[in-house]
Amino acid sequence: MAVQVSPGPPRVQIQTQAGCNGRCVFCPNEELLATDAEHGRMPVELFHKIIDDLARTPPRRIGMYMMNEPMADKRLPELTAYVTQKIPSAKTQVITNGTYLTKERGEALIDAGLKQLKCSLQSLDPEINKEIMGYESTKVIENCIAFQETIKRKRSDIDFRVSMVVTKKNVDEIESTRRFWKKHGVRLVTSALENRGGNIKGAADLNVGEMRSMGDCIRPSRDMMILFNGDVPLCCVDWFRTTILGNVGQQSVQEIWHSTRVQEIRGALREGVAQRLPDICVNCGESACPNQHRRGLKGILSRIAAAF
Repeated sequence: MAVQVSPGPPRVQIQTQAGCNGRCVFCPNEELLATDAEHGRMPVELFHKIIDDLARTPPRRIGMYMMNEPMADKRLPELTAYVTQKIPSAKTQVITNGTYLTKERGEALIDAGLKQLKCSLQSLDPEINKEIMGYESTKVIENCIAFQETIKRKRSDIDFRVSMVVTKKNVDEIESTRRFWKKHGVRLVTSALENRGGNIKGAADLNVGEMRSMGDCIRPSRDMMILFNGDVPLCCVDWFRTTILGNVGQQSVQEIWHSTRVQEIRGALREGVAQRLPDICVNCGESACPNQHRRGLKGILSRIAAAF
């Protein structure tokens, strides 16, 4: 029996500009830069076309980030404001490493109507954070505290969080870090380590506990990823663009969402037929440690179906 799929993607990530100044051990960013993969900036006209398409089947969440450092794009407040205007019901989200989170940029995003900002910071210890992310944490901590003060001053209801990916390098400081951020009125959230479709070769060594297959993945039934040039890769871990489903500059968002290729992949995931799946799916895994957030496929799919 076919799983009910929404008229358009419930969650969307848009890469307005490729590239990241971080070198996180849990992202294959450095390896991607060593390839001949194209990098660039999304034209404003293409961004507007995507949002106008999405307005026909409004998603629950629109993230202006994808495999990049989104705040390196100075147009981000302007682009966020366009989403706020066109799809006010959507939860707009930015996930940043915080290096560009100045008071001015933070305030501009609040004024543009951004609903959630999540800062990825892996350790309060400068040297440990440098090991994990490629730079010390001191300035980012200052930026986050200043942003929280801006939120209070503007009496904004933006949802601001700090996030950590649980690894052997930071697991022992999670609770003390949680207390630190709570003292500043900021929520700390944790997520499970992934091997990003097999692209993080050292994931097992970084992981706390065992790794498990992502064979019950629901991302192709829930999420759409859009690169700066309009290409739509299968999911957020397909860094090397191995499975491109279409291009939103040439097709509508809805045409790609209901394309034959993605329907085949959804069916293969549902039925557990590895032979019909791309390698990126077959090789994908995540930590099975207690910090992982995913529940069983059946329960998640039933909630998705109930929402539509």
